[in-house]
Amino acid sequence: MRARRRLYVFSPLPPQRNGLADYLVEYLALLAQDFDLHTVTQARLLPDAQQALAALPITVLSEAQFLALQPDPAAQTLFNLGNNGDCVYMLDHLRAFPGAVIVHDVSLFYLHQLALQRARADSLFGHWLAEEGHAIPGEFLQRDGALHSTPGLLYQECLMLRRVVGSGQGLMVHTRYAERRLRGAVHGLPLGAEQGRPLLRMPHFVLPPPTLPADRRAEVLAKFSVSADAFLMLVPGFLTGNKMLYEVLAAFRQVQAQCPGSQLLLAGEERADEYPVSQRIAAWWPEGDGPEVSGYLDAEELDVLLGRADLSFVLRYPTYGESSGILPRAALGGGQVLTVDIGAYPEFQSPQVRTVPVGGPCVPALVEGILRAFRQWQGDTAAARASRQAEEATRQQALAPALLYPGLRDWLDQSWRMAQPVGAAPAPTVGAGS
Repeated sequence: MRARRRLYVFSPLPPQRNGLADYLVEYLALLAQDFDLHTVTQARLLPDAQQALAALPITVLSEAQFLALQPDPAAQTLFNLGNNGDCVYMLDHLRAFPGAVIVHDVSLFYLHQLALQRARADSLFGHWLAEEGHAIPGEFLQRDGALHSTPGLLYQECLMLRRVVGSGQGLMVHTRYAERRLRGAVHGLPLGAEQGRPLLRMPHFVLPPPTLPADRRAEVLAKFSVSADAFLMLVPGFLTGNKMLYEVLAAFRQVQAQCPGSQLLLAGEERADEYPVSQRIAAWWPEGDGPEVSGYLDAEELDVLLGRADLSFVLRYPTYGESSGILPRAALGGGQVLTVDIGAYPEFQSPQVRTVPVGGPCVPALVEGILRAFRQWQGDTAAARASRQAEEATRQQALAPALLYPGLRDWLDQSWRMAQPVGAAPAPTVGAGS
């Protein structure tokens, strides 16, 4: 039996309300079987993380505790990096302790840029891009990332991705779109196993919906005032500024009278500093007969609502990352799903999913999609919905975390092996039978 290699994982952790924490937790038990696993979080979050992960055979460290253990040349680092402030603490550690990097949102690393700086510098950025030899991916030249309108964003994205890739010993993305965009942004840097820096494209996992007693499902639906006979439309997830909430509200306002019994539930925690959706609802529906905002809900409650929804909106713009774990989960519910036709979203194929354009044509397309789903709902049966759910579950069964994990493990092993100095002793590896 080979010795297990120590693996330090930098990531948001439960109980943080963060999709990156939700993503990682599905792999922690699997990683702990193959590695001496240590997770690293910010000191202020350490007690809660230790409590949340107490049942797992892992060690949860603060940044200071991690630094006290360095140097640890026989250990590997893994960074679970995405687009939110909870990841900022990782950037200096990535530079000081290079490791493997899971890049969740290739197009969103300009998070911290300031609008005034962008406005002042936009006239320069296009020239700088050309002078530095950046290869511009085709996506940047389309309406989902038009260079002529957002050179400041593009330039800062390239700078951030070059910083990440330059420090990474291996990179992982979820989609073909993300890989193309990443390669274009880091022109000139070695990327790929043939150049000593392995690049893995591994899809986001999909968990099967939980099997819950009927009374528990009824309890959740009652909590959020979902009527048994309602045509339920759902906006799942945190209500951030890129969820196209204005467009959804505008479309619903147009069709509400044509869809008797319809209900629009915004199923997530409001981010009023990004878009004050409750304020907009109050202004457009002063009588209180408009959409409702659920507030924060846990994964089980969201799964119940996705399994009940007749139409789900999985929309992102103008920032849209590369993919969404919500999209396949929504399709598993058996209702129709509307998503955007940009980024990686069209890569997910399902009879339940249709795309809509962004920009001016969006609201008319949403109206059309709502009316189409409403007509289906009028003639739908429980048996037909159950059949769609079963077919979708069969399509997605290969996306279970346990089936994807061997690819993740092998990528970590390859990244570690290729990063060893020439002439160094063989690095310990993990794998089946280790």
